[in-house]
Amino acid sequence: MHPENHENRARFWHPARRVDGKRHVFHGSGPGTGWDAKDTLCGSSVDPAPVSSTEWLLHPTCPDCWEELVREQVPDSPSGAQLDDGST
Repeated sequence: MHPENHENRARFWHPARRVDGKRHVFHGSGPGTGWDAKDTLCGSSVDPAPVSSTEWLLHPTCPDCWEELVREQVPDSPSGAQLDDGST
């Protein structure tokens, strides 16, 4: 996915205990109340069911979600980076 498609969209991390036991990045501002399956940044459709704080610590980060998030945030080349014009 390209940054221009998603740069203004909210994201949230959430463990996916029932699928693969990894923390995934989901589109949106939170899991909501319905706990329906939601699309992740890596392309999976996962139910972000409630988890404990211990599961947050124990579940590793999905490497594919992490890579997609980095690709969205880091420009392909220095010319793609926004420059600080010093006005702030």
